[in-house]
Amino acid sequence: MRLLEPYFLYAFLALAIPIIIHLFSLQRHKTVYFSNVAFLKQLRQKKGAISKLQKLLLLFTRLLLLSSIILAFGEPYLSKENKAIKSKKIIGIYIDNSFSMSANNEIGPLIEQAKNKARTIVNAHKDKDSFIFISNELQGKHQRIINYQECINAIDQISIKAPVLTSDLIIQRWNLLKQNEINNDAELFIISDFQKASFSENFFMQDTSFKHHLLPINSYPRANIYIDSCYFKSPNHNLKQQEWLYFEVANESNEDIINLPVKLFINDKQKALSTISIKANSKTTSKFSFNNHNVGEQKAYIELNDPVITFDNRIYFNYTVVASNKVLSIYENNPSNELNILFQDEGFEYNEMHFKNLNFSSIINQNLIILDRISSPTTGFINKIKPYVENGGNLLIIPPNNIDQESYRKLSENLKITEFIKKNENNVRVSEINNNHHIFKNVFEAETNKIDLPKVNLYYSLKKNSLDSEETIMSLNTKEPFICSYSHKLGSIYVMASPLDKNATNLVNHALFVPVMFNMATKTSSSENIYFTIGKQKTIHLKDNFNHHNWRIQKENEIDILPEARVINQQIYLKLQDQIQSEGFYNITNQDFEKTISFNFNRKESEITSWDMEDLDKICQQNSHLKLWQKSGDQLEKILRERRSGTSLWHTLMIIAMFLIILESILMKQNKRGIRLRDIKTNLS
Repeated sequence: MRLLEPYFLYAFLALAIPIIIHLFSLQRHKTVYFSNVAFLKQLRQKKGAISKLQKLLLLFTRLLLLSSIILAFGEPYLSKENKAIKSKKIIGIYIDNSFSMSANNEIGPLIEQAKNKARTIVNAHKDKDSFIFISNELQGKHQRIINYQECINAIDQISIKAPVLTSDLIIQRWNLLKQNEINNDAELFIISDFQKASFSENFFMQDTSFKHHLLPINSYPRANIYIDSCYFKSPNHNLKQQEWLYFEVANESNEDIINLPVKLFINDKQKALSTISIKANSKTTSKFSFNNHNVGEQKAYIELNDPVITFDNRIYFNYTVVASNKVLSIYENNPSNELNILFQDEGFEYNEMHFKNLNFSSIINQNLIILDRISSPTTGFINKIKPYVENGGNLLIIPPNNIDQESYRKLSENLKITEFIKKNENNVRVSEINNNHHIFKNVFEAETNKIDLPKVNLYYSLKKNSLDSEETIMSLNTKEPFICSYSHKLGSIYVMASPLDKNATNLVNHALFVPVMFNMATKTSSSENIYFTIGKQKTIHLKDNFNHHNWRIQKENEIDILPEARVINQQIYLKLQDQIQSEGFYNITNQDFEKTISFNFNRKESEITSWDMEDLDKICQQNSHLKLWQKSGDQLEKILRERRSGTSLWHTLMIIAMFLIILESILMKQNKRGIRLRDIKTNLS
């Protein structure tokens, strides 16, 4: 037998109290005179022996009673070699403090129940073991092995937070923290509502080298309605432009939703209202239509009202409205008069520059750069253009009447586009249009097969490539491409087979010329994110080049982050390192730059379907490293203690103590009767 609380053995000194009471309990005889006391003399002799025995029994009972109580407080146990663990071990405790744990059941908040179970586990192992505490937060104080009191303090301080750790990362972090321990005897207790979105079936099959203890906490059947995502129809936003904003709403319940109001706010003012209906356990997509009336950064959010789970009732986003799109034409001999006339529209800011005067700072903020009939692009010129395209720029290549084949071969090689291989002066025409290309999006209201298409008198045959990014926009009746596009990293490249001279093609006078050129200048194949997801976004990419440091990310003077800044290809990348943990708008600033970005919580937490007890039980039965715990409170602690140390004798000793109290009471009554007789002293003289 062993004791969990051996210091209680000092209480055995209290056994001296009943002994002292016994020794000093002798009373003086009281003299009573009788006329005839012969028969009492015999009675006194007989009862004297019985009285001594009763006193001894009473003393012995009291000593046993006190001993039982003292031993019970010492928490004795019987060690079992097959169960008792003599060596020190590492106990890992993961508390799921994600948003879903803010729900309630008949007992109360799930997070409080999780904390109580965690305390029970810690108390059951406090005498021998060390602890690793894990939650969805990435705090330095939780990334080490801690003692009993530190673990209790960590449990007390935990609260609902944005989920940063995924279920896979739980195991990774656990292994990382315990790997330096010489003793590899470790167990992990997972306390969660076990949402299927967070705990996939593969999670339970990970790392079978240690024991996983599953402690599920279930709430009432839950329902959740939330905004899943939103996106713009067009990635570009111009002043007075009509916008189409699409949003997706999910219904995680067993009931249909009818006429649910959804509101759009821009710069804290309601801009639009929509009502939607969603069938049970499904999603639906709807849209807002509005016009841009202000230039600059626009802070916006979509909102609905769902009182059950509230963290996903809003989705924040931001976008920038520009007064004009910047177009730069780079020429060699003379600038194009046709391009100059075309881009005099109020929605464009058009500039021209000789290719020998080109510098990177002059092109970085352009929406579209046009290489207008440059016969011999140099290697230095190509090296200035290439980073612009790679970082999201749009480039249009218009060949001259006569090209330098070697220069254009290097251009094609560096930008990974088609080669100009042969000059043709045949009379052909455009015969086919790729209506699915984004250049022609919303251009045609009817079928294009009845449209009179442009004529071509001079063009270059473009070498067919096996590039995955190659896409033909217009084709000639010779089956050769007339205009084609390529994706190069983040940017887009457009290639024309003909110069824009009237002698080469009548495209400049054709109705297609304006929409094709405008869409090249305003539409991009890749656009900036209108929002980011907390926990997923690790870096922020800024398409501008800045030489200053001291970058800050702030949220309404509440959060102030100093991100690590890296310069790659003259672009700034800010490392977040999971420092963003709350939704809303954030300002990125340095000495001469300011930009707004938006963050939202991961919508995985909105998918509330959880593993039920039956499913978890089946999984645990199929995997020996998993154990399902359905007990709670004192019962759980008792089982854990017996499992850790052996069979507890505490309850047995308390039962013995109760029996001894009853026995002591009986002996006391018998002793009082004997006292009444013993106190009679006769005078025999």
